[in-house]
Amino acid sequence: MSIEHGTVDITRTFAAPAAAVFAAWSQQAAQEAWGDPGPDWQMRFERFGFAVGESDLCRFGPKGGPVYLNENRYLQIRPQERIAYASLLREDGTLTFAGTVVVALEAVPDGTRMRLVEQGTYFDGRDKAEDHQAGWQAMLEAMDRYLRQQAHAA
Repeated sequence: MSIEHGTVDITRTFAAPAAAVFAAWSQQAAQEAWGDPGPDWQMRFERFGFAVGESDLCRFGPKGGPVYLNENRYLQIRPQERIAYASLLREDGTLTFAGTVVVALEAVPDGTRMRLVEQGTYFDGRDKAEDHQAGWQAMLEAMDRYLRQQAHAA
C-alpha cells in the first residue's frame, strides 16, 4: 500500500470572456460537452449540483475499460472568479484519489486566463499526478474547442 502526493498546476488563456469560461464549468450540458479526456471515453452525470455545499457525481472511463466514479463537493463558488471543490475518484469501487481543485479566472485583454490547481493524494499506485495532468490537458483542449464553438454559434 502506498500514498503519494502531487500537484497539477495549469495556466491557460481562452479567447472567451470570463462569463463564458465560468458557464463552461457551471452548466451540466457544457461539462458533458468538454469534460472527458478523449474521443474513446464516455461520461455521464448521475447528479449535478453546482452550488456551495452540493456535489456532482459522474461516471466516466474509456469505452470497454475501467469505470471511474468522480465525486466533487463545492466549497466556494465566486462567479467569473473562482471555483473550489473537494474531489474523490474511485476505480471499480476502490478509492484512488482524494484532493482539492481550485479554478481561478481572470479577465485579460485577449480573453480569460484560467489557472487550475489540483492538489491530491494518490493511493496504492493506482493513480498519479502525471495521469491527472494529461487528463486535465486533454479536457482543457476540449473546453477551448467548446468555447470556440459557442462563440461561433452566438
